[in-house]
Amino acid sequence: MTKADINRVRGDFVSAAIRARDVGFRWLVLHFAHGYLGQSFFSSHSNKRDDEYGGSADNRGRFLLETLAAVRGVWPEDRPLAARFGVIEFDGRDDETLQDAIDLVGKFKVAGLNFIDASLGFSTPAANIPWGPGFIAPYAERIRKATGLPGSASWNITQPEQADELIRSGQLDLVMIGKAMLADPHWPYSAARKLGAERPSWTLPAPYAHWLASYRAA
Repeated sequence: MTKADINRVRGDFVSAAIRARDVGFRWLVLHFAHGYLGQSFFSSHSNKRDDEYGGSADNRGRFLLETLAAVRGVWPEDRPLAARFGVIEFDGRDDETLQDAIDLVGKFKVAGLNFIDASLGFSTPAANIPWGPGFIAPYAERIRKATGLPGSASWNITQPEQADELIRSGQLDLVMIGKAMLADPHWPYSAARKLGAERPSWTLPAPYAHWLASYRAA
């Protein structure tokens, strides 16, 4: 990317944020993970630039930080601004990569980020990802403790008891559910019932909750 390309794409992030703001979205998440552009700038596997956007961790984080600051400038202060960020690659340099990520998230916080969703990079085919239940949660917890930002994680969190424990234990502030909701679009309702919530139907929109409560006394 040329410097003009970088400026144009940063402006595209801002334009998208303005559209989201104006149609009434209440929560905005910048996607800086999974091999997308922000992640590609941050990862030493994909970023081979030799200018101020490449080389050191500070330089590799520059595009992300500048983009965040530009979006924060148009996103209302009373609406949360979050980022999903690939904080680890599982490439054998985990401690170094995680520390670089922690340092950058600290700068995100200063620039106005309200919430961090920790994920992984997908920037190298040599990654040895330890797939397992909630395997990103410990890294999210480390970032949460180091930066003071509330945070979340996803990846192989499928059981209500598992999600509940991750929050009760203080590892996460929120659990992001993806694949489990593809399997069960009403996963929050099912989870609330399984966990013994007093009024589980009220995890659904109010019109549905009212009639479901009447029908099932749930």
